[in-house]
Amino acid sequence: SRTQVALIVESGEPREVMHFALLIGYGASAINPYLAIETFEDLHRTGQLPDGLSFEAALKNFKKAINKGLLKVFSKMGISTLQSYR
Repeated sequence: SRTQVALIVESGEPREVMHFALLIGYGASAINPYLAIETFEDLHRTGQLPDGLSFEAALKNFKKAINKGLLKVFSKMGISTLQSYR
């Protein structure tokens, strides 16, 4: 029955690329790093983000960095698709 369901991980722990890679390797289909997102919201609210960087732009940069990092991890292992890694 495991192949017929999706694991969605909602956790405050994943912050780095390796955290995401490990969760995906264990079978996670989606990851919601709520603590990282809330941290960006707090940085924006307190004015600690660099000038001209909005919350949306910071979150977009975070997602892009995680995606690029995962791609690098996959390529080092010789894996071309996320499905092969999972």
